Amino acid sequence: MEGFNQHADGIEVDIRLTADKEIICHHDKNALRTTGTDRLIREMTLDEVSLLECGSWFGEAWRGEKVPELTKILSILPKGKEIFIEVKTNEVIVPYLIEDIYRQNIDIDKITIISFFPEVIRSVKKHNPKLKCNLLIAFDYKRIEVNEILDSVLSIDANGVGAQNHDRLNEELIGSLKEIGKSTHVWTVDSNKEAERYLKLGINSITTNKPLFLRKHLKLLQLP
Repeated sequence: MEGFNQHADGIEVDIRLTADKEIICHHDKNALRTTGTDRLIREMTLDEVSLLECGSWFGEAWRGEKVPELTKILSILPKGKEIFIEVKTNEVIVPYLIEDIYRQNIDIDKITIISFFPEVIRSVKKHNPKLKCNLLIAFDYKRIEVNEILDSVLSIDANGVGAQNHDRLNEELIGSLKEIGKSTHVWTVDSNKEAERYLKLGINSITTNKPLFLRKHLKLLQLP
């Protein structure tokens, strides 16, 4: 996996459920943008999805790559590395997700489930309270006050927040979450100046498209 070639501490994947209840890694609900096939993932079987080629959308070097199953990704996750699994659908997927995780010989401390949907996190915690879950927050779509975020996190027993890279992800919010024992994570940061700012604010992790670039810069500054 390219992220680990760039010395990333972990990876993030987006998951969806096929018509025959298998979990695959795909961001969009429709396969058109990445594969050229205009069909909804939820209406396709795993066999149908497995025929799709998605690598060339990302770049010529990846031509021939197929849409992967979550179990495949989990099975090749390097020891000691982390995975953030974003659930792109509602809570119906959760029992199948839990089953896929249990089928792998993987330390659940290295797994974090993330979602914009509170009901997904509630369901995951109901199945296994030990699984880490973060509520995703996007500031562009709605003005959300700090107290609202804290109340939401506490009400669903989330372990933390995964927040959009935004001016409103600031010292007040990060500090308030830390005070109640919750972690804060940010996506997507590709600028070394932004990464430096977030680390100084006490962010717990940064999602980036440029892990090697950021790591080299932060090492020069003696930041983690």
